[in-house]
Amino acid sequence: MENSNLKDFPLGSYYSDITNWSKEISGSHILTCAPKNEQELLSAINWAYENDYCARPVGMKHNWSPLTIANGNNNGNVLLIDLTKEIKKVTIKKEGESGYVTAQTGVSMQQLLTLLEKSKLGLYATPAPGDLTLGGVLAIGGHGTCIPAVGETLSEFGSYGSVSNSISALKAVVWNSETAQYELREFKRDDPEISAFLVHVGRAFIYEVTLQVPRNRRLRCQSFVNVPATELFSIEGDSQRTFSHFLDQCGRAEIIWFPFTEKPWLKIWTLEDKYPKTSKPTNGPFNYPFSDNLPVKISDLIKKINNGFPELTPALGQAQMEVVSIGLGATISTDLWGWSKDLLLYVKPTTLRVTANGYAIITKRSNIQQVLHEFAEKYESMVGEYQKINSFPMNGPIEIRVTGLDRPQESVVANAVAADLSATAPVDDKPDWDTAIWLDILTMPDTPDANKFYSEMEKWIYSHYSGDYATVRVEWSKGWGYTESSAWSDKQVISQEVPKSFGAGSEKNDRWQHAHDTLFKYDPHYVFSSPLLDMLFEKSN
Repeated sequence: MENSNLKDFPLGSYYSDITNWSKEISGSHILTCAPKNEQELLSAINWAYENDYCARPVGMKHNWSPLTIANGNNNGNVLLIDLTKEIKKVTIKKEGESGYVTAQTGVSMQQLLTLLEKSKLGLYATPAPGDLTLGGVLAIGGHGTCIPAVGETLSEFGSYGSVSNSISALKAVVWNSETAQYELREFKRDDPEISAFLVHVGRAFIYEVTLQVPRNRRLRCQSFVNVPATELFSIEGDSQRTFSHFLDQCGRAEIIWFPFTEKPWLKIWTLEDKYPKTSKPTNGPFNYPFSDNLPVKISDLIKKINNGFPELTPALGQAQMEVVSIGLGATISTDLWGWSKDLLLYVKPTTLRVTANGYAIITKRSNIQQVLHEFAEKYESMVGEYQKINSFPMNGPIEIRVTGLDRPQESVVANAVAADLSATAPVDDKPDWDTAIWLDILTMPDTPDANKFYSEMEKWIYSHYSGDYATVRVEWSKGWGYTESSAWSDKQVISQEVPKSFGAGSEKNDRWQHAHDTLFKYDPHYVFSSPLLDMLFEKSN
């Protein structure tokens, strides 16, 4: 039922539908507005508070988890605030070869990185899609793949962690109890309370941020399709083609491993200011057109699998890898060289829409190879067991990336604090844990037994990567908290495992409680929330 007070809505409004990236979360006929400035934004949020609505920022909707809205039709008390129309101004200030960018959160990553490039600035690790808003990336601790190569020193104003670790200041919409209104407030990186806002999971509303940005660099991106998974994930012998070896060599690597194939697609990025003669220069992003559009052969296989022929899944995995191998050669893109933006953005909206689980394994760098070896063994054994009963729940690739942690020492702000809720936040009693290994398994939505497989894998991940070996944190934007029927519904994970991974119950530094209390202080009315966030942050009815 529509609210009778809509005639009092302070700016132009309309109704819109929302569908997320994998098309698994949708809502229809939701009240929406697109404020032009700070005043209109605050008017809309205060109206939402006064009329018992949730105010949810909406960007590119490139997200898997229901952090913005609940799936289905129960969104009658939701106000979507579209920041992509007007709230996207960018100001860049150089400081020597490095600099600062102050950006409103509706700007897309592609727009932001393009503007930075024009000022000879750039990030060396970012999420792969260009159609993400800056606000969306920061809300969930968006990241790329980047740790220091052997002998590499951190660039001035650089960071090996998530994009959020580059924040030096931000402006958030917060509750003022004296005026009984929501208003803008600036937080600096040395303010203990900013730690709750740096990665807020949608439980806050960020209007503008200032990021430190290093000078732009050229990267070289090489693709390999000839290294067997057995060698990439090996822990025996002295192979020069293990994943750890590639990380030592260049610090930036990604594996895309299609099911039922022997050789993954391995990409490595090297900081390379001088043009390597064997590379192909590139002057724009999205250099893998073969992965952006579905060939008929693959779409036909998907249709057959969906129509009762799951045993064709191995053929699908092999066909997908074949497209990559042939496509790399046909487009001469096995060895590319260009500015950072052009080699880090490579996923278009036309890419196959898949669902994905996501976890960060926090451990020390020397454990990377062991972690991946054990994960690959577990994955293959599970796939084999399901195959025996003619079940093929995983028909998309495994994606593996590695980053550093969100170390506040990398901030140019003295006495900077770490993000409370970043999956890559440091682990306080483990100073030698310096690495996050990101594990994602992709499959098509509604694949039979997928949630069962994810649930089984999740339980193994939590039990195996524990103790003095590693700890597990969820990747906020992906799937987690699985039961055999759905994601984000395992109460043990939501109420115990997730809070515990951020220090809940710790006497020394309970990041979870600090974030909970700070976000509640500045939004005691849960205007910035959703049903999943209500569960996570224990909203009482």
